[in-house]
Amino acid sequence: MKTINVNNTIENFLSGNACNAEKRWLNREMKKDPDLAREVTLRRRTDEILADREILDLRAKLNAVEMKKRSAGGFRKAAARTSRYAAAILVAAAITSAVYFIMRPEPSPEKLYTSYYERYESPGASRSAATAGNLLMENAIASYSAKEYDKAIGYLEQIIASENGNMESVFMHGMANMEVSNYPVASGSFTKVIEHNDNLYLEDAAWYLSLCYMMTGNKEKALSQLNAIADSRSRYSRQAARLAKRIR
Repeated sequence: MKTINVNNTIENFLSGNACNAEKRWLNREMKKDPDLAREVTLRRRTDEILADREILDLRAKLNAVEMKKRSAGGFRKAAARTSRYAAAILVAAAITSAVYFIMRPEPSPEKLYTSYYERYESPGASRSAATAGNLLMENAIASYSAKEYDKAIGYLEQIIASENGNMESVFMHGMANMEVSNYPVASGSFTKVIEHNDNLYLEDAAWYLSLCYMMTGNKEKALSQLNAIADSRSRYSRQAARLAKRIR
């Protein structure tokens, strides 16, 4: 199942474009998470105030048309009133925006993780030879695909013990541990893949390692890793740049 993007879901919900699945998910999450419920309420109020401002702007334009029909003296008085009115609207909008950003809760690592993490889908184990190692890898991938992560970890650890240079098993070991929220162990696996520096999993390992750092509270390491990805030609560069801005 594709991970739900929290920000997009909130925007769809408030604009009336959310599908039934998004509505059910968001209503369920707001009941469990007071911070999320408060953020949705605050966004709704902000949208209402901005909508009111559009109505007031339209009234101001109509007043301007009417003022053209008046005498020069009346025009100046009306213009002064309209200017004060417009200034009041702008001040109200500025205050509303400031309150929104001050009161808006900082996104927690868990919420950011939900927004940016997508489960890695393995292309499957190599079938080039029916060796014991390949059979273990096939079992590991099958267990991972079935979301039986503890079984997958067991198979992968057997492979790693006998084939220390098998980076596919090391990388998948990291992914399986991410799925059971064992981020410190996952970090070690991804670091090993990166240090090997001659395999097909370098980009993926770098990205998932940054998420592990974030979830273990290593903010500086997470930012350093994300900035390095953002500056590279990695297919994760845009995601890394956006996430880095949100956890600064």
